[in-house]
Amino acid sequence: MIPASQIKRHFNGLLHHNINDEQGFSALIVVNTPALDDSGVSHAVEHLVFRRSAAFNLPESLFQLTSLTDLSINASTHSNITYYHCHSQNRHTCLLGLNYLLNGLLAPEFVKQDLAHEIYHDDCYGVINRELSPQQLDQQAVIARSDTSAQRCYQYGGDIELITQLTLSDITRYHAQYYQAPKMHLLTGNIEPSLIASVLESINNKAKEEPSYCPKALPKSCFLNNKHNENNHIGHSNFEAKKQLVRWYIAEEFYTFFSKNFKRLSHLIASLEAKLISPQYNLNINQQFTLDIIAPITCSETTLSEVLSNFILSQHEDKRSEPNRQAHKFSPEIFRLFNYYQTFTEELTPDLSSNVTKQLARKLKKQSTFTLGSGTVYPLQKKPRAKRLQKTTPKRLLPVKNILLKQLSQHVSGEMTQQSEYKHRPLPAIFSPLFVQAQQQLIQKQAQKQRQKNRVELFDEEHSLTLINIEEEEQNVAILTSFIVNAYPSFLASRTQGHCYAIVCQFVIESPQLAFYSAYDVAPYLRFTAIRESLKILCKDLTFINATLPLAKSKLKGVGIIDIATGSVAEFISQKLINNDDSFAA
Repeated sequence: MIPASQIKRHFNGLLHHNINDEQGFSALIVVNTPALDDSGVSHAVEHLVFRRSAAFNLPESLFQLTSLTDLSINASTHSNITYYHCHSQNRHTCLLGLNYLLNGLLAPEFVKQDLAHEIYHDDCYGVINRELSPQQLDQQAVIARSDTSAQRCYQYGGDIELITQLTLSDITRYHAQYYQAPKMHLLTGNIEPSLIASVLESINNKAKEEPSYCPKALPKSCFLNNKHNENNHIGHSNFEAKKQLVRWYIAEEFYTFFSKNFKRLSHLIASLEAKLISPQYNLNINQQFTLDIIAPITCSETTLSEVLSNFILSQHEDKRSEPNRQAHKFSPEIFRLFNYYQTFTEELTPDLSSNVTKQLARKLKKQSTFTLGSGTVYPLQKKPRAKRLQKTTPKRLLPVKNILLKQLSQHVSGEMTQQSEYKHRPLPAIFSPLFVQAQQQLIQKQAQKQRQKNRVELFDEEHSLTLINIEEEEQNVAILTSFIVNAYPSFLASRTQGHCYAIVCQFVIESPQLAFYSAYDVAPYLRFTAIRESLKILCKDLTFINATLPLAKSKLKGVGIIDIATGSVAEFISQKLINNDDSFAA
């Protein structure tokens, strides 16, 4: 049964469900965004929706909202749908986040320079480019490019060769085609329709007539005829000489069965010196996922099919089931809204097309006696070489205006008396190797009584990490400073101008330490200098510190922070973070 809710179709056609939720205030917006090719256009639109709108016109808007309030905002793009969501313990704050999201969704501003910074420019730059570069080296991406058929599953996140071709016109057309209020679904927890109506009335989103988005095709040189033999791709420099891809297209209903039995199947396939690839929940136009095996040229498709079929026949369980929806990485608050949406759409479907549903049920029952069928053989592409910065000197960061989002300036009075929620989080897992090395170096420095014994800077090919030891009496000012730093445009410039995928200042409570890190960075070895330069500007920018400190205090809601003044933050940045004065006391 569907939980009790308020349902309203707003004046612009947006369908809104509000449910009672004991866990603060939350919102989930569902947009149908089909993958029409490998360009990642739906992924690009998602990034640009967050980047800029008429009302929230700063590229730093998202980072200032999340760093200076307890607001969490995120989005995830899948093969045919995109989810946008926000959550806060404070209704006023959640409405601010929803206002930001709805403006970006319905009235975005697409600017040519934003495409360069957020998507791709100059071979190595662009946020999505930085995000995709390591993924393009993954085996799954190589496999996806090896499939030449019309029924192939598109890389909805994007292929670098095609995402570089996206234009302002492509973005505008795709957005106009799918981001229309009547086509969206809004679900909220504890946010009444009347409050949403007020937000929608303030948005100027007159629909513009645009031609449909025109799908792009990967270069033909990457696609060979399926009817191949050893001779027709051994000499081809783009393809493996002794390996092949064998692929089966299987109905979505059997995804859970193959995922659950992946390890057992892998052992069987390994006995043939072949490798079974973990199934991915990425469906093609026929709602099928792929089962992939990388095998030696000497291993026939018939042999592989026989091994798989024998295993399937030996399993007497019902092989058909609903895919696990928990694959979506939502917080508990957003997952409640997502479950409601799933229940609502599933219960609505029989009323809309009962005959079709009955026919499908009969078909699925018949399919429960599953037979695998023959696989298709493709030449396997080689892994591409990782792109590295060719120039000895990376591009310089462009000057930025260090201003605070006006909506946050207006937010202070309403925020100060409201409940807030701040949670300490561990560093992302990709920094674990650098973090361990950094801790070891700090121990060595202190044992040897080296200069700057409380600070260490490390980097690898893709990431940079700075750790600074924090004394107990410095912890509150360090946390407040991290909020302010994460909102400062000069600090964020490395991210907003596409030099890295992420740049963050984070307090690590377990150590305790203040960490600065950049992820998937064009030049991680130079990020330390860029961070220091931004901190030098910030410690003198008393106007910005003064404007953001009340918001930072409201977010922390801690004991002993009332007396921390603008000058204290500026001094902490100057002495502890720039000069690394070990004698600094808050």
